[in-house]
Amino acid sequence: MEIRAGTAADIPFLEQMLFEAFFWNGDTPRPVFAMFREQPEFSTLLAQWGRAGDRARIASAKGAPIGAAWFRLWTPENHSYGFVDALTPELGLAVAATHRGKGVGRALLQALVRLARDDGYPALSLSVSPDNPARRLYESEGFRRVGESGTSWTYLLVLER
Repeated sequence: MEIRAGTAADIPFLEQMLFEAFFWNGDTPRPVFAMFREQPEFSTLLAQWGRAGDRARIASAKGAPIGAAWFRLWTPENHSYGFVDALTPELGLAVAATHRGKGVGRALLQALVRLARDDGYPALSLSVSPDNPARRLYESEGFRRVGESGTSWTYLLVLER
């Protein structure tokens, strides 16, 4: 497995991974991707990618992307479910179903945490369903629950410098 920096050329793959993050539960019916990506709750999360604070890492195996982790800054007026404050990037992470449980998510998460620390951010936040197995990954890497938003929990990792 190889991890590299994400670029604007990776937006279609980031969208696929965001879709995976939304529909992580295999028991939940999935809408058609092309239709769901037009929904505001989805389309705004990666809109105008490349603004200050947008960073991504892509995991590949045999030259094909298999997972992604990204973060971006939000404002109190425009934010996602894991918003804590305007100085704390919120992260997203997903791994293709066929590659889950093999350490890809952990490697991506650790790479993104290093990147956020190197960029000087004080913390990272995220939103996760309490039923999502990824919650245990986040907790094992030091993320702690700090709130709720709808049916999801908001987690925070304070970054030591």
